[in-house]
Amino acid sequence: MGLPEPTPSLKPARSLGARQVRALAHPLRMRMLDSLRDGPATASMLARDLGESSGATSYHLRALEAAELVLEDLSRRKGRERWWQRNPARFGLISSVPADDAEYGAALAQLESVIISRDEEALDRYLGAREHYSEEWQESAFIGGWMAYATREEVEELSAHVVNWLNARRRPGAERPKDAVLTYVTYRAMPQQPPGVCKT
Repeated sequence: MGLPEPTPSLKPARSLGARQVRALAHPLRMRMLDSLRDGPATASMLARDLGESSGATSYHLRALEAAELVLEDLSRRKGRERWWQRNPARFGLISSVPADDAEYGAALAQLESVIISRDEEALDRYLGAREHYSEEWQESAFIGGWMAYATREEVEELSAHVVNWLNARRRPGAERPKDAVLTYVTYRAMPQQPPGVCKT
């Protein structure tokens, strides 16, 4: 069983520096970290699970290790085979406020671009294969977006509910219901300027 996820703060401090945020900003690295939620794995195991070469997963594991986002599980090491696990001290919500730190701001923009692309790819995969899912799943799957008037505190309340719901379902295989399927969930809550209002 993997290490437990810490409960994220909804008022995140600058828990990750520019180096860590930049290391996260890669699609394969994000997929590898998702896979490591199930528990420690080797580069070969990750390559098999993700359909990548072991050379690619080894390279990206070294980058994640350098950024302290993964740790070697020394208790499992046998010969040259290295097992890796997520570093729970390095995960939580990432501050989206670049402030006056240009390096952090650039890294954050890069990560946001990767996340948006990942969202779009997940949507394309679902739409391209929707007919292969049962009618019940097609009815349960959801795509939507609304405008609402909310205070900052109300948005934080909604975010807390979403994050807590997700964390309760990021469970290893042995703890999942038999009919559970891999489900992509994306969440955004962003203030907007009303139509016709110029930003000052």
